[in-house]
Amino acid sequence: MKRFILLTLLSVLAGTGLFAQSDYYQKKATEYTREAEYYQKKAQGYRQEAEYYLKKAADYTREAEYYLRKGDTDRAKYQQKYAQDATDKANLQMKWAREAEEKATMYLKWAADALRR
Repeated sequence: MKRFILLTLLSVLAGTGLFAQSDYYQKKATEYTREAEYYQKKAQGYRQEAEYYLKKAADYTREAEYYLRKGDTDRAKYQQKYAQDATDKANLQMKWAREAEEKATMYLKWAADALRR
């Protein structure tokens, strides 16, 4: 009888441990998914900033062309420099967006791995 009670108690404890382990991995998967969403939102923000800088670069280029037509080469140079700076900022924002997307992908992979356990 003692052996039966001991085996029953051990099986209940083992079962509880398995459920706790499963719950742990579900929580980790949820955390990883939340992190992935965060990085996806950051990437979206970076892409929006890049679009803004590209529009600014187009505006500066248009102004540079205007000043060239008017014969004001000094102002045209400044506008071209501003356009180049805006383009550089847009490229930097796109780089950050790619990095954030990579992190989001990594977290989604980790979440999938946690759910497989």
